[in-house]
Amino acid sequence: MRRSSAPTHESRPRGTLSRGWESKSLRTIPDRPAGRAETEASGTVSKLRIAATIAALTAAAGMAVAQDYANIVVANSVVARIRTGGDFGSLHAREAKISQRVVDALSYELDDIFSREHDGPNMKTYQSGGRWTLAVGDTMLIQAYSEDAVGTTTRALIGQWKENFRRQLPRAVAPSKVPQWWRDAHPDAVDGALLFQSHGLPEHDVPLVREIVAIFDAVRAMSDRRFAEVEENAQRALIERVRTYRNPACGPPPSNIHIRARSALRRVRAVDDDKYAAEKYMVAGQTITVLREAYEIPAGTGPIPQQRPLPDFTGGVGPADVPPVITPLPPPRIVPGTPIREARLATGLDADNQLLNVGQLFGADMGQLLVFVHVQDAPPNTIVGVSVRQGPDGIVGRRLLRVAGEKRLAVTFYPSRSQTFAPGDYECALTINGEDAGLIPFRVEQVAARIEEG
Repeated sequence: MRRSSAPTHESRPRGTLSRGWESKSLRTIPDRPAGRAETEASGTVSKLRIAATIAALTAAAGMAVAQDYANIVVANSVVARIRTGGDFGSLHAREAKISQRVVDALSYELDDIFSREHDGPNMKTYQSGGRWTLAVGDTMLIQAYSEDAVGTTTRALIGQWKENFRRQLPRAVAPSKVPQWWRDAHPDAVDGALLFQSHGLPEHDVPLVREIVAIFDAVRAMSDRRFAEVEENAQRALIERVRTYRNPACGPPPSNIHIRARSALRRVRAVDDDKYAAEKYMVAGQTITVLREAYEIPAGTGPIPQQRPLPDFTGGVGPADVPPVITPLPPPRIVPGTPIREARLATGLDADNQLLNVGQLFGADMGQLLVFVHVQDAPPNTIVGVSVRQGPDGIVGRRLLRVAGEKRLAVTFYPSRSQTFAPGDYECALTINGEDAGLIPFRVEQVAARIEEG
């Protein structure tokens, strides 16, 4: 439903933007007089306003804060990473303002979030006050500062953010407000959002849910022998994650292990892959609730933290702990006869929109992965799928893009648990309408990499 009052600024041109970001094709909307949605630093953000904003955020929008950067999260996925407070003076204040704008957009811009003309959000990029700016409908969402652009330009960065917001905004809308035509055209987007919300906990508990699911993932991947060695430690680690979340002064750990910690870990190891994928967030939410009641854990009063690293399950060294043999990476594979003509991996774009660090080997300082895909002669409504995973169950992210004809797409993935990707072997899988279209293996090494144009 649109705002009943007229906007306080001039209306903006509504040009048609493709779903996939095209290299060197980002259109510039001329500067216009500042208004409600024009300047990121407009207005005074009081401490009371910031507190009310954070309290008002629901599962539709949230954030994870670190000391030197902040993740802007929409529908439980990182859409932007900011590295400066800019005119607001602090990351916290800028982050709160952006999050409030996301909430405003979800309330007042539904017509532009579900735009039939654009097959999704009507996103706009333009320059305001010398900064590249992103808006949906009449609501400005975010501006790119030079400090935010690491290994790229602010113009290229705002283009990447645009695709991330375009993908996640529809997922953040309450199911009752999602139009039926969108449900029919994008069933994966709707189902994925509902699945994550199945944990039943408030937004400020989402980082804890992710931590418990990460423990589930780790113990599920263990051999029977390894799990037998570390089971008790894994149970205690699970309990401590729940006890210490936003409770830094929670006292010594309990001597007993509640049966729920044991049953949860054994349950996630026993079910098949489909059942685990469907139930892991629900089981995590139920486990957190039961342990809080059993140990009488008070409500957390500390700040909402970034997701903490996976605990080290110590408990003996066995064959499963022997480092794997490092093998050469297979070359990229593109299936002949598909609309995909080229696919390359990089770490960003330079000032001329050229790919940086193209290849399959990346350094330990990699903070983002950019997947470039050139599509040609694609029939109307072709769905290009791009997914990144580490191992068979370690999904980093998945994107679905609707294209037609020729498109050059740049899809960006961010690490979910830290500033950089964890060392190890990964795969970037490509699909066309759900069918295999290619695979690019890649590896993140233990050492940092040099920035090179590709």
